[in-house]
Amino acid sequence: MKWLSSDSYGVPTLLALGLHGVIIIAGLIAVDFSDDKIQEPKRPIIVNATVVDISQTIIGRRESEERAANQQQAALAEKKKRDAEQSKRKEAQRKALEDKQKKLAQAKRNEEKEAEALKREQAKKQQQAEQKRLSQEAEKKRIAQETEKKIQAQKAADDQKKKEQARKAEAERLAEEERKRQEEAARQAEQKKNAEAAAKAAAEAAELRAVEEAQMVQSISGLINSRVTAAWIRPPSARNNMKAQLRIYFLPNGEVMNVQITESSGDGLFDQRTVDAVYKVRRIEELADVDSYTFERNFREVDLIFNPQDLRN
Repeated sequence: MKWLSSDSYGVPTLLALGLHGVIIIAGLIAVDFSDDKIQEPKRPIIVNATVVDISQTIIGRRESEERAANQQQAALAEKKKRDAEQSKRKEAQRKALEDKQKKLAQAKRNEEKEAEALKREQAKKQQQAEQKRLSQEAEKKRIAQETEKKIQAQKAADDQKKKEQARKAEAERLAEEERKRQEEAARQAEQKKNAEAAAKAAAEAAELRAVEEAQMVQSISGLINSRVTAAWIRPPSARNNMKAQLRIYFLPNGEVMNVQITESSGDGLFDQRTVDAVYKVRRIEELADVDSYTFERNFREVDLIFNPQDLRN
């Protein structure tokens, strides 16, 4: 009912009327109507008012239920509104996607049409170019044939002329060859004579160089042996007939690069003193003046038999 709604004054009015009724009934009960008792002076009635929680009454619960129902209906309406808006957005998105797909499809079709048109245009150009090429080749072939005919005619004339010239040239050639043959025979005879003289001189020079080289090798080998012997420190264990065979590696400037024992004397200290003596010599300066050919043949690696003769028995 409208007068019981939370926006009217019906409920407070009922509460106020009920409160006054309770006060009047309490006053009637308190009045004593017998004449036997002396009436005591009236005391002021104390009214005890109680605050009533409307929400705990039937009316309050009903109002709460109505408010809850109204709120639920409002929430449902709001949810429907949101769902409708979301559905509307989804529909708009779906439509936009469809429109986009349609546009992409149309653009693809347009591109395919343009590509096809370009392909046809290119094929047409290629066909025209091929026709032009064939026409040019035919013209070139015709010109080449005419040129070949002219060349053949000129060649026939030239061949005839060349034959005449060849016969004349052949006669001159034969005469020239005979002259050259005679000159060549004389030249070969002279060369043979010179070659024999040169060979003889070379043999003599080689023999002389061999002798000189042998003498130089013997001299430098003796020099190496004497310098190693001079630098050698005799060990206490050295005895007569002890010998060690060495291989000495020299640099072109005469410097000792390396030394090895190729055949031991049987005494380790004797061998080591011999190697030490070679390293003390360090360099044979005379090797720096030897030509590279002789050095490589004789002094790049030198085998030395070290056999001192003044050892004790």
